[in-house]
Amino acid sequence: MSGDKNDTDPSVMQLSGRLAFQGWVSLLFWMSFGLLLETLMAYKSPGYLSDPQRRELFRLAHAHGALLGLVLVAAALWIQRARSKVSRLALLALRAGATVLPLGFLLAGVWHPESDPGLAIWLVPAGALSLIFALAAIAQASRSDA
Repeated sequence: MSGDKNDTDPSVMQLSGRLAFQGWVSLLFWMSFGLLLETLMAYKSPGYLSDPQRRELFRLAHAHGALLGLVLVAAALWIQRARSKVSRLALLALRAGATVLPLGFLLAGVWHPESDPGLAIWLVPAGALSLIFALAAIAQASRSDA
């Protein structure tokens, strides 16, 4: 039966592999970034400690990046297991949002005026909207699989 959910669809496996790879690389990067932040605190780096705006934005980048890496890995496992029909656009939006949102926090903390985040903070709502669209599409596909 070609429509059976137990059939191995190469395109589904490829999408799942790409999501998993991006998720693991994201976890590697953002967890390493967190270790860098801990090191900056341990050595009392003035460029990091004297700028509360930068500290907050960097912490937000680390937290969101690591969490979204886990979301990517979970999505990869779900797609592989459920063989769900999620649109490629939704998966692209998920991958883009998981990259753009934490990157917006990171870049906004690197270059920012006195009391405001940098212009890169505008990447955060764009990434969030992309993620919301993707998660809604995945939820809809999950509902149709049930």
